[in-house]
Amino acid sequence: MQLFKTLQEKPWLPQELEQQTNLFPSVRHKEKAASTALKFFLAMITVIFFLFTVTFLQRTQSFDFQALSGEPWLPFTNSRMLWQNSAYLLIASISIILAKKLAELQSFKGVIISLTATALFTLLFIGGQVQVWQQLNQSGFYIYANPANSYYFLLTGVHALHIVAGVLVFMRCIWHFSLDLSYQRLASSLKLCALYWHFLLFIWLFLFFLLTSDAETFKTIALFCGF
Repeated sequence: MQLFKTLQEKPWLPQELEQQTNLFPSVRHKEKAASTALKFFLAMITVIFFLFTVTFLQRTQSFDFQALSGEPWLPFTNSRMLWQNSAYLLIASISIILAKKLAELQSFKGVIISLTATALFTLLFIGGQVQVWQQLNQSGFYIYANPANSYYFLLTGVHALHIVAGVLVFMRCIWHFSLDLSYQRLASSLKLCALYWHFLLFIWLFLFFLLTSDAETFKTIALFCGF
């Protein structure tokens, strides 16, 4: 009887199943690959803004450069609206962390509320930036009127484009969640989104400081950097 059982065994089936399984990367491997890709992308963005910063600091030492703050009549001497926009982006960055935590706890209602808050405050940030651009134009600080104006529109515009790209990826995460309701996958995606939002918040705070500095600050920074 044992002989017949041995002859009926199909030892190749488990091996075939294992080979088929190995054709698909594990969830952990996918998460690691996505994390690596995001970090590489963030490194590229860092290089872009670094190069912009170098050229901007060099331009601040030109005779035709006029800083946008320092004197009472300059637009960013009172930067209340920019602080408001910064608060929007900070809240969005915090709420996406909360959404990730709630996804790990599989709290559907909490996830929906937190993700809605993230989307809302991110859109408020973008809308606030557009409003600042409009106010600059209405006050006569056109993009071509002064190198400081040009760099402000350029740097904040590039930053806004990265924010919009993040919103599109964020919406894609929500779409996938609505299809499979996988909290594990959602938490993994939101972890990467949170890293991206934190990075963009850091970039914005850096740009905020850089673009709203007065002439004396630019002179000191340029002297320190050897320009």
